[in-house]
Amino acid sequence: MIMSISLRQLRYLVAVADHQSFRKAATTLNVSQPAMTAQIQLLEQSLDGLVLTRSRRGVAPTALGEAVIAKARGILNEVESLRALGVAAAARPLRLGVIPTVAPYLGPDAVEFGGAYAAEGVELVEGRTADLIAGLRTGTLDAALLALPDQGTLGRDLETATAFAESFFVLLPDNDALAGSPQVSLHDLSERTLLLLEEGHCLADQALSLCGETQKRGPVRAASLSTLSRLVARGKGITLLPAMAVSVESHVGDGTVVRPLPDPAPGRTIGIAWRKGATGERCWRRLAQALGRLKPAQDEAQIPALLPMAAE
Repeated sequence: MIMSISLRQLRYLVAVADHQSFRKAATTLNVSQPAMTAQIQLLEQSLDGLVLTRSRRGVAPTALGEAVIAKARGILNEVESLRALGVAAAARPLRLGVIPTVAPYLGPDAVEFGGAYAAEGVELVEGRTADLIAGLRTGTLDAALLALPDQGTLGRDLETATAFAESFFVLLPDNDALAGSPQVSLHDLSERTLLLLEEGHCLADQALSLCGETQKRGPVRAASLSTLSRLVARGKGITLLPAMAVSVESHVGDGTVVRPLPDPAPGRTIGIAWRKGATGERCWRRLAQALGRLKPAQDEAQIPALLPMAAE
């Protein structure tokens, strides 16, 4: 019967060859001599031949043993090289990809919280969803902070942890007829010009899905929500903002107002994705929990203050 050969057996064999003594080799590796002898005997059974001989002058390798020892040294050196790669990987910052509609609002918090959970901190890399997911699969990214798609769409090779769900709000010019309403419906928006982010942004896809492909669109496809909010302030159309962006992108007196959509309001789920078995899983789960604790403050403190009524 062919038996498996373990790294332990190879390590013991090389140690005995180096010290020319079972006793000295066992002491060096901090194992008992009988345990070392038993492992080398198992190795000999796997090889169907003796690798060491004993005499009054000590222990010496057989011809088979010399060949095996040479191979074993190479194997053990390669294993140490692999370990060195792991040490180097652990000594660098973890790379966290972030989509552009999240980065300005949660990016600084992700760096701060991540630094508490990762020994070398967290480094942000901004990119669109498709690019971030590709980066996870190629190993150029350790994780991604994004609007989570369906698990079936994401793939079974990736793990996710949810941080929170957030609603979408409508950003209107403050002189729009709908600005005096406490809330607006998607039907109310059907005659307005919808301002969108560039193609490839998941928020643009979500806006089109909600408002319909036939909705009139603005002439500009912006790269950021900040650009969209300035266009709204100039009366060029309306747009959708995720809750986390409201306090940054709209202020009383800047030419815009924010209105909620009726319940159940559409929205998105923010979370972190990473490769199964990849470095830092514990960090990413803890980071998702920490970011999730920011959600109540967004809903309770930020949104109500940014809903000025026309009477004001």
